[in-house]
Amino acid sequence: MPRRIALPFLLVILSLPLCRATALAEEIIRYKPVVVQSGDNNLFPPKVLIVDTKDGHVWLWRERGRKDAAEGPDSQIIYQGRVAPGRAPGEAVATVKGR
Repeated sequence: MPRRIALPFLLVILSLPLCRATALAEEIIRYKPVVVQSGDNNLFPPKVLIVDTKDGHVWLWRERGRKDAAEGPDSQIIYQGRVAPGRAPGEAVATVKGR
């Protein structure tokens, strides 16, 4: 392989892992945890909202505590829905009418 082709080819091959690392870092930053209930006293289990900052999806991750030890699985991730962005702070983006 001629030298003027080999050097750019080698640089491209060596930079591929860096591109993957950047994409992985963006995925890690994309999901933000928000502690809803800390679970410090072990009576009530910890609860964390996981927010997808790119698409607006929200999940609730909860662990089983002493209060509900006899029922359900040890931990769950429950899909909560999708959040819609607003145009201004304080704007109601969704409303639910009473019965």
